[in-house]
Amino acid sequence: MKSISKAVLITGLLALGGASVVRAQQAERMVQFHAPYAFQVEGTKLPAGDYTLLEQSGWVQIQSKAGQNKLQVLTIPVVSKNQKPAEGSRVVFHNYSGHVFLAEIWAAGQEKGRELIESREEEQLAKREKMAVLTVPSHSVSAR
Repeated sequence: MKSISKAVLITGLLALGGASVVRAQQAERMVQFHAPYAFQVEGTKLPAGDYTLLEQSGWVQIQSKAGQNKLQVLTIPVVSKNQKPAEGSRVVFHNYSGHVFLAEIWAAGQEKGRELIESREEEQLAKREKMAVLTVPSHSVSAR
């Protein structure tokens, strides 16, 4: 039931905002990082390398430095555990026995980060595999 409700919510949000495109001039936040390993986002496998994340109104555009890989995903806000602004920018991954998923994005000075919605594959792995959290330092860049 939880998956059906989430699917309905995501479908509705995609219908309302699916046409929006995040551009650097319009982005509220921009975070750059180096992924030392391949990872997945909503079923799309991305290679290790340098990436830029542009966030606007809950949507995050993920783009490789080379420009070959580019996708846009809907995220939800997440509050830090200590409810204080992030001291540094970071990107958080979930690792299930070598299956790595982008999970959270935190920009320095922000009280809220962005959490990606778990894919069906990650949900299935979470039921049977132990998760390790991997944190990659990143840096925020002025988006405007």
